[in-house]
Amino acid sequence: MYCRKAKLKLPMKSILEEYKCGKARLLTMLEESDVPVVKTVQSSLKTGRKWKVTETVGEAKECLKMKEVIGQTQTDRRGPGSTTTKWWSKTEGKEKRDMIIDEIRNKEDSTRVQKAVQQPQQGQ
Repeated sequence: MYCRKAKLKLPMKSILEEYKCGKARLLTMLEESDVPVVKTVQSSLKTGRKWKVTETVGEAKECLKMKEVIGQTQTDRRGPGSTTTKWWSKTEGKEKRDMIIDEIRNKEDSTRVQKAVQQPQQGQ
């Protein structure tokens, strides 16, 4: 129902996904602050016991770095060089924050698709 890449998309957003993206945005804003006091203070965002924002943001950063190592790959019929790619090492500030949020959204979307595939009887 909340899938962004499926053929049938409903104009609804997952509350859990918005919560995770909001916490991740807050953490990255605190980490990348220009104020040295804010930057040095260890930010402890309360998220509960099932999900940790620091782990999710760290995984998203590692995934973006890995995508940069892999490079631009062909995913459709368009030729190489027809799309522009933002690289993690060449972006700063808000662009990095947006890349992290997009990566978290993509991960949430893929987990929803995996869960839907594991439930074939409900789909029939």
